[in-house]
Amino acid sequence: MHRRCKVKRVNAVFLDRDGVINKKLRKDYVKDWSEFKFLPGARKGVQLLKDSGFITVVVTNQRCIAKGVATLDKLTEIHTRMISEIVRSGGSIDALYLCPHDIDEGCGCRKPAPGMFTKAFRDFASRGIKIDAEGSYFIGDEDKDMLAGKAAGLRTIKIGEGHPMADRQARSLLQAARLICT
Repeated sequence: MHRRCKVKRVNAVFLDRDGVINKKLRKDYVKDWSEFKFLPGARKGVQLLKDSGFITVVVTNQRCIAKGVATLDKLTEIHTRMISEIVRSGGSIDALYLCPHDIDEGCGCRKPAPGMFTKAFRDFASRGIKIDAEGSYFIGDEDKDMLAGKAAGLRTIKIGEGHPMADRQARSLLQAARLICT
């Protein structure tokens, strides 16, 4: 007799980092924790997503690694502290995917390509969790984020000014979370 593997279907919210969770630096990269500043309401928005049962995944382009401006170890330290602060505020980040490549490297992971999303779908599936793309979202602040989200089959919310491909627009991560959860 064969047993069927139980696969849990879930909805997820994918988040860009810079401009969604933390403040972007003008003409520079966040290279150290001292430069990382949460945007108002960002932690509360992640908490609302968690409390509403969403898996929360960060997908972020970090070409500062390819440019030699920051190291993967330094960004890992920043992300560890970011996640700790979010958890301390009642939220959670279930996974984080980072593209370290420069624009001209032709990788499949750098947004607007959907490679980081595809990897997340595979990684969660390998743990018996199927992310339902149709019931999931990507929140970003740039046009390339909207293109990446659509390429991955997700609904999109753009922080800031709208984009023709964005399904919705919000002023902040907290407002976007409220749009999703209510």
